[in-house]
Amino acid sequence: MRPKMAGGSALSRQAPRYPPRMADARDADEGRRARWNERYGRGEEVHAFRPSPPLEDAVRGVAPGLALDVACGAGRHALWLADAGWRVVAVDFAQAGLALLRAEAERRGTAARIQVVEADLEAVGAYVPEHARYDLVCDFYFLHRPLLGALGDAVRPGGRLAFAIHLEDPAAAAPHRFLLAPGELERIVRGWGWDVLHAREGPSGEGGHQHATAELVARKPA
Repeated sequence: MRPKMAGGSALSRQAPRYPPRMADARDADEGRRARWNERYGRGEEVHAFRPSPPLEDAVRGVAPGLALDVACGAGRHALWLADAGWRVVAVDFAQAGLALLRAEAERRGTAARIQVVEADLEAVGAYVPEHARYDLVCDFYFLHRPLLGALGDAVRPGGRLAFAIHLEDPAAAAPHRFLLAPGELERIVRGWGWDVLHAREGPSGEGGHQHATAELVARKPA
């Protein structure tokens, strides 16, 4: 027999209660998701489905394989890769962005090459990419430092990483968790012992960005 609450309500029907800090974090996560859904709903962050530099250079001369596109948003990089013959796992937490990706993939006839995964990449344990599965891992304009090592681990030997992530202003009073320090990304990847094929810091190679950008393409040792 299930225990009863006063008034006859079963414990199993009671809404879950969270410690205050956990509830605050959950509410903050939902607030982030809602803000991004609103932006995609207004048609922002689509970039005409054109990929960011340095994606094209990163895969030039590389046979299409399996790619992971983290924080894919409306899918401009996943779509470009699928058009080029790649199979892509595209991950994001904003349902409105993923809906745009699915619709555009259907329009292009590449939906069968794109696996869409809805997951919050900043939530602990919500998404961990598979070890050494991917020929290419892409991270464009998303920074969650605890995830960086897992992204490198997800690349198979001989595979590549392609990054473009915003940089903090060196004159800023304090670091920002969503912005890289100058030189930080290259130091991290070289510390893994990878071959850095391209590294640049400066103005973004595309319009619409308020911050400078760190670009990096690297190859995992075979």
